Amino acid sequence: MKPFTVAIIGCGNISRMHFEASLPHPERIQVVAVCDAETERVEEICRRYKVPHGFPSLGEMIARSAWEIGIVCTPTNVRSPVVETLAAAGKHIFVEKPFADTYREAQTMVTTCEQAGVRIAVNQNFRYHYPFELAHSLVTQGEIGQVVSIAHHDLLFRQDSGWRTQLKRHALSVMGVHWLDGFRRTLSDEAASVVCHTRSSQAIQCVGETDSSAIITFTRGALVSYVESFSALRERTETVVLGETGALVLTYDGLGLFDRDHRSTPRRHWENPYRGSHKPEATFVGFDLFLTALEQGNESANSGRDNLKTIALLDGAYRSAEEGRPVLFDKGVPL
Repeated sequence: MKPFTVAIIGCGNISRMHFEASLPHPERIQVVAVCDAETERVEEICRRYKVPHGFPSLGEMIARSAWEIGIVCTPTNVRSPVVETLAAAGKHIFVEKPFADTYREAQTMVTTCEQAGVRIAVNQNFRYHYPFELAHSLVTQGEIGQVVSIAHHDLLFRQDSGWRTQLKRHALSVMGVHWLDGFRRTLSDEAASVVCHTRSSQAIQCVGETDSSAIITFTRGALVSYVESFSALRERTETVVLGETGALVLTYDGLGLFDRDHRSTPRRHWENPYRGSHKPEATFVGFDLFLTALEQGNESANSGRDNLKTIALLDGAYRSAEEGRPVLFDKGVPL
């Protein structure tokens, strides 16, 4: 293992999580440069996190500093040209989620990187911040038998600010992208169809939707019901994975394993080490997965090509809501 030199593109709020993920691991990650069009942000970030070089543009940062990987923290609506510029410069790329607003945009970015000979991965940090990775392991090991269904509720009162509130796609893009990716990861399977409905509550100031309900079928038969609300006055986040011989109950705090003899209390329980204030460490785990793949010449589990299926499902949910019909997939690829 060796440390990788990294530059961060975009100094908004999400960039701070990447600094908090990187700073405890100097043996693995060294952030040597940042860029942002707002010079005050650049100066504040460089001062707070002791970054040696700050620039007002990506082009200038590429020309005047040396580094191996770009972490892209820009809004999604300006992400494609950033990825294209990094790929043309021969830089590997780690992208914030959602990877893109549409499947077509995500597909174009993956193709661009493959043609340029660089690797791209996505920070799907909820695979660890929420115990989806552990659920994936238990399902793979057959702990609950064949999965029949998943029921997921994410209810909270969330008023965002800034650029997110001006986009037509809101709650599903902000949080749904985590849950849709988590369903895929838990099941090791891809969507066959999605039916989705959305609405916007006047209680939240935003252009896009605040509430949604979706039914997703997966190719091996699992049925997922998913409810999202940014306008709920009673907060609750829980995932119940029902198998033929047992069940898993996931929350941010951990995961419980239930069976026929343990219906009210779990037979086993695991605490989630990446919950709460440990969230930045979940980002580091995903980034380190990408770095290990670069060292070994492999494709990481959080690669851009894998994430195409997550964005296809997200895009499909929006299209279903907009067009009032089911959207079908062929092994996760939209038809």
